[in-house]
Amino acid sequence: MTFTVLARDTRRGLIGAATASRSLAVGASVIAVDPAVGVAASQAWTNRSLRGRLLTAMSEGRTAAEAVASVPSWDDGHALRQVAALAWDAPGAARSGESITAWAGQATATDAVFVGNLLTGPEVLEAMNDAWVRGEGDFADRLIEVLRAGEAAGGDARGRQSCALLIASPEDTVLDLRVDDHDEPLAELARLRTLSMIPVEIPSAAR
Repeated sequence: MTFTVLARDTRRGLIGAATASRSLAVGASVIAVDPAVGVAASQAWTNRSLRGRLLTAMSEGRTAAEAVASVPSWDDGHALRQVAALAWDAPGAARSGESITAWAGQATATDAVFVGNLLTGPEVLEAMNDAWVRGEGDFADRLIEVLRAGEAAGGDARGRQSCALLIASPEDTVLDLRVDDHDEPLAELARLRTLSMIPVEIPSAAR
């Protein structure tokens, strides 16, 4: 139902996540960030609380792989969950429960994790991985391009409806954009990203 990337830009000191789905308001339920720790995602038959559990586990010193491996002990419905986690300074990890609707899977790259379920096939995550490896420049735009590559390769087998982008520095969340319901959600996300780069002008009367 959803495809997601978690990634970090070590050169610029940023970490973030981007997600797209044929579900309403995917950004409200799938991705989360703790600027001091990293990013996490919970999707498929989503258990929103798992995002916080993953981030807390990493804040306590567990690796992303150790945090993800703990999901079955936290959640009786773990067979229906797909989760991913990425910290600032170690490899990311993901887990797909055995009862998730096909096609579902995960992949990792240097500084990135990709997860998806109810996709048209493995080519979606392959395209996302390739886009990440080839990508350069602005981190936010790079994450949007990863989603575009996944959609172009087939994306969510049901279609498209919503998407979101979340980026943090070690101190704070620096970008949080969501498209909750749109015929072309990724195009709208790119438009919002452009608006976010326009400096805010203070009206002269208020100066």
